[in-house]
Amino acid sequence: MKYIAIIYLVVICSCEHPVAKQKPLKSTIQKAELEKPFSNPNIIFGSSFGPFFQCLYRNNQFDRMMSFTSNSTIEKFTRKQVLNYYKHDFKFDYLLGMLSNTNQEGSITTLTYSRASIYGTRRKVTIKCMLENDSVKIILNSLSNKPFE
Repeated sequence: MKYIAIIYLVVICSCEHPVAKQKPLKSTIQKAELEKPFSNPNIIFGSSFGPFFQCLYRNNQFDRMMSFTSNSTIEKFTRKQVLNYYKHDFKFDYLLGMLSNTNQEGSITTLTYSRASIYGTRRKVTIKCMLENDSVKIILNSLSNKPFE
């Protein structure tokens, strides 16, 4: 019986786990405030902003597309025109490919996809976007067949 008690104590002592160090709450809050899910055009929910916006287009979520459209684009063309463009004339259902380059000029970030496949032809697509109200917003240069150029 003594030996069972000794073995039992040895097993219990060897199975103890070290206590993890606790981080101060203040630094955790500051880190959470810096990492917002919609605020990085390079990585937005595990993808870049281009495929994220393309996913909204493929699922006919035009109102959400409008919420990710910059205020400057809406002021330039009006909300009704941009929404109508997204619903009827916007062509964004092609293979975009991987993000190959980013360029930051002031508040505008240009995302470059150099291996986009449009109608069987490899082309370069550049998407301009900016950070507005803690969210990435797309900038359309025109309401034509080539809105990103």
